[in-house]
Amino acid sequence: MDPKKRRVVLIGCYISLSGLLYGLDTGSIGPITSMTQFTASIGPLTPIHQGLYVSSFLLSAALSSLASGHVADKISRKYGILTGAFLTLAGTVFSAASPNLAALICARLLTGVGAGQAISVTTVYLVEIARPEVRGTLACLIQSYIVSGVALGYFISYGTRGIAGSLAWRAPFIIQAVVAACLCAGAGFMPFSPRWLVRSGRSEEAKRVLLRLREPLEAEQELVEIREGIDAERQRPDAGWSEMFARRYVGRTALGCFLMAFQQLTGIDAILYYAPIVFQQAGFTAERASFLASGVSGIIMVLCTVPAQIWVDKWSRRKTLGIGGMACAGCFIVIGSLYAKYGSVQDGGVVLSSKPAQWTVIVLIYVFSANFSWSWAVVGKIYACEIIPTRLRAKVCAVEQLTNWLVNFTIALTAPLFLRSSPSGPYFLFGFSTLLAATVCFFMPETAMKSLEQIEGLFEKGQNLRSSVELEVGNPPQMSTAEDMVSVVPKGGIAV
Repeated sequence: MDPKKRRVVLIGCYISLSGLLYGLDTGSIGPITSMTQFTASIGPLTPIHQGLYVSSFLLSAALSSLASGHVADKISRKYGILTGAFLTLAGTVFSAASPNLAALICARLLTGVGAGQAISVTTVYLVEIARPEVRGTLACLIQSYIVSGVALGYFISYGTRGIAGSLAWRAPFIIQAVVAACLCAGAGFMPFSPRWLVRSGRSEEAKRVLLRLREPLEAEQELVEIREGIDAERQRPDAGWSEMFARRYVGRTALGCFLMAFQQLTGIDAILYYAPIVFQQAGFTAERASFLASGVSGIIMVLCTVPAQIWVDKWSRRKTLGIGGMACAGCFIVIGSLYAKYGSVQDGGVVLSSKPAQWTVIVLIYVFSANFSWSWAVVGKIYACEIIPTRLRAKVCAVEQLTNWLVNFTIALTAPLFLRSSPSGPYFLFGFSTLLAATVCFFMPETAMKSLEQIEGLFEKGQNLRSSVELEVGNPPQMSTAEDMVSVVPKGGIAV
């Protein structure tokens, strides 16, 4: 790897600590609320209280992610990440010191504000500093950090559960605070996004940044492309929130929000947040065994993210999402069928009576985690971000992330009650939702191995061709029908 490419990768590795923070929280919060020491300190939680505490993080993250686009446009991508890191640091410190459930919820809300800001802006930043041939690899670094954080969160909680007293559940928050402090310490020293610099009228500084990250000829060529794209944007009024829903962009906005919503409707966070409950229902009734089983799912996710990290830019985006989604859907539909036949509700919880069915469910949960990790976990966010033009990217990505957080919040809030009251319902819901999303993905335009400007040209070409066809037949421009969409897009694509 040449030194300049290595520099880009190292920047991505450091900034992706925001993903590690999110993963640590995701992996540890379920085990924390299942610890006997937590119950002794805070009191027993009903399924509703548990869902409220876990999901409060996601509610504030959703609101924060909506504002993140404006923040990233105003103060820059890197300072947007730094702001999120400081808020996350404050929230995790307050969580570690909280004396009761009310304080924990307030601290978790603050942590969510920071995480929503940092995660949303990190994705945009990584996409904008990467070369086309490594953009997918660099952008999926954050997912690698998330799944690594999930696995670490499980095992940190497993390790601290043996500590006497409240330190058992406070220690994971302390570790998260240390990671947040590390991100705060260096985020301000990272380079600005060259595209943000050009949009801000700082072209010479953008050139210096590109020369640090690219070979001279490549830097000059990319700077010309960025300037041309920005100049074309400046011929139009400044990007407003309403523009993303204008006829020219509404399809792309809708597609991005669709992908981000259905990433959560795969059911992944129901598994990650409430893994101890899921594995207890499947037969691991002891706390220790359910914690270990949860940790194994985290390890599987880490291992299966590695191939995506290496080959994501060589794989078709739409086939990766389609095939991976089909595999995830199949796992949950089979699990739902097993619970429908062998499951029952007893003493306020779900019991699976057949031993072979229990082991089948456990294996399929691991298979689901593996397939999600190499497909939807990585490619969904990359695709949703790269199809948006530079002038709107921060704002639209913020709306996409808002959609993701809100769906995630709904699932996290309702999952404890849903898992304990309906043996098969959650799995059928997630399975058939994923089947629908995977089917749609096979018809999306392909963006792999294209620069951001080439992707913009791909969508603009479809838009212009559609308008020309409408004018030729004497009709005023209008929203496309299904037939129009097929006729104006490159083979295999959907007009968006």
